[in-house]
Amino acid sequence: MEGSILKRTGLAVIKGELFSILINTIGLILLAILMTYSTIAETAIPILVIAINTISIFIGTSIATINLQKNGILNGVLIGIIYIVIYFIISLVTGNINTLNPKLILLVTLGIIAGAIGGIIGINLHKK
Repeated sequence: MEGSILKRTGLAVIKGELFSILINTIGLILLAILMTYSTIAETAIPILVIAINTISIFIGTSIATINLQKNGILNGVLIGIIYIVIYFIISLVTGNINTLNPKLILLVTLGIIAGAIGGIIGINLHKK
């Protein structure tokens, strides 16, 4: 029984990561199209990227935790942290982040909060 719960939780975390990455990719493509055909200030781009990442984590954790029966906050935070770590590693490899800055701290904080809230919402959607 314990193995089944662990397996289901692990699959939910993987599902959450995949949904978050997919939603983030779609969001960033839409942002790139919007930037091409509008006059968005370059200073707004980092904030928009943080918003897209936060929304991606929120939706991904909500979808992932719908089929779980408990620990929505814990699983949501776990999905958020893993997502941020993956994002940070990719950013380091591509050279987009080279120092610890306030925007990175904001991204980490919002990622954890969005994961926790998404996990709560996902668990509550399951009960309906």
